[in-house]
Amino acid sequence: MQAKAADAELTKLRVDVVVVPYFQGEPLGPLGAAVDRALDGHLARMLDTKEASGRFPERVLVATMGRLASPRVLYLSLGPRALLDGYRLRNALQFATRQVRSFCRSAAVVVDPALRDVMSAPATGQAPQSLARAIAEGIALGNYRMGELKAAEETGQVEELHLAGLGSGSDLAAALAAGVRLAEATNATRVLQWRPSNRLTPTDFAAETERLAKAHGLSLKVLERAEMTKLGMGALLAVAKGSHEPPKMVFLRYKPKASDRSGRVLALVGKGITFDTGGISLKPNPGMVTMKSDMSGAAAVIQAMAVIARTEPRIEVLGLAPLTENMPGGGATKPGDVVAAMNGKTIEINNTDAEGRLVLADALCYAVSQGATHLVDVATLTGAISIALGHPVTGAMSNNRELLEAVRTASLEAGERIWELPMYPEHEVALTCDIADVRNTAGIPAAGSINAAVFLREFVSDRPWVHLDIAASSYHGEPLLAGLVPKGPTGVMTRTLAHLPFHLG
Repeated sequence: MQAKAADAELTKLRVDVVVVPYFQGEPLGPLGAAVDRALDGHLARMLDTKEASGRFPERVLVATMGRLASPRVLYLSLGPRALLDGYRLRNALQFATRQVRSFCRSAAVVVDPALRDVMSAPATGQAPQSLARAIAEGIALGNYRMGELKAAEETGQVEELHLAGLGSGSDLAAALAAGVRLAEATNATRVLQWRPSNRLTPTDFAAETERLAKAHGLSLKVLERAEMTKLGMGALLAVAKGSHEPPKMVFLRYKPKASDRSGRVLALVGKGITFDTGGISLKPNPGMVTMKSDMSGAAAVIQAMAVIARTEPRIEVLGLAPLTENMPGGGATKPGDVVAAMNGKTIEINNTDAEGRLVLADALCYAVSQGATHLVDVATLTGAISIALGHPVTGAMSNNRELLEAVRTASLEAGERIWELPMYPEHEVALTCDIADVRNTAGIPAAGSINAAVFLREFVSDRPWVHLDIAASSYHGEPLLAGLVPKGPTGVMTRTLAHLPFHLG
């Protein structure tokens, strides 16, 4: 998609649709009102007669009948002003794109002062250029389609965006281009998330990573089973034992042309279980169907690394994805087995369906061995996170306030919500074990997400570290959220990870 500042008056702008965002219970801004006047106050009448409610994210599509150069206007409610944040703005714009993409190739979005003021407020972490980027992201995110394998799937998309009301100039152009780039990386993550596991094995994923590395000038190393064995990655290999598909560990490295001399090396580590049956601790079938997306963290990491290579932060960034299936084959790891991770710590595996933390353990150890000074892992790790926070939020746990604040700032910039959960000393006792240094689950449902983070902390060698649990936020299919959050894989944390290196330099 291409995005640029509008170069004509709205009434004369030749696009397929003009999108007019507005706030519930408030009059249209000057630009939106000018459009509505050209249509004899169509939206105002609908709101007066209650034909339109103004609730988030209601959309009213109107034919202009030649009164504007554009044949259509889409009035888009952003709901109450006080509730708008970057997450809701992008979701509303995604809904708008999804509604018109089959018959609209070009769109203009109107930015009136009220929207500019709200999204430039300190609480949102947005500047005017950030608002332009957010709008480009929202429109481009709406181009994603879940049905890539359908023979008769519609292929239409919005290919051209014009932004009216934020001025012009090189800074705005750069912001719009960045928004398109970040959205397209997020959409690429979504494609990988929803690809069936027979079409995205660990070997396939490694090949996809190799393609990205070549395209963006990243160095790549792929660790095979033999090297993992030599390095002592017993936790990752324990998960892989039940599958005929060989495990892989992809390791990307971005080195800046001009370092900031801080010596900081950021490692992004993504869980890459390309299909999760639960292993011997077998999942029930309804819980297994969507487990092709248990590699969402790994997908976010490699796509973020591609963006990082283009945006060129001044610190070194590593990207790691431990890749395997978790299957109940004849050689599979059994509950009660004890294995050793790369750092020598022994682990009693009392639940083979808590496999993500095992592969991450060795990946975190390997990142430390390769010089990482700061670590962020992202993983569809625990169902418990949906109980704690629901679907619109990613859980965050950390041993370092400075790094957590950097992640929080990056997430605000990305329009992705995170919320911190605590790790108190009393949580540590849940993983104590008689036979090994640690066990992989507490064996009780209480504080499941926190217990998983406490486990991972054992493998970061006291480096600053943040764990991001995206098990709930990586996919939206919750009926209660229908109409509020677009259905499907979200690509969550791709943009946050891409922004993060710029907040660590």
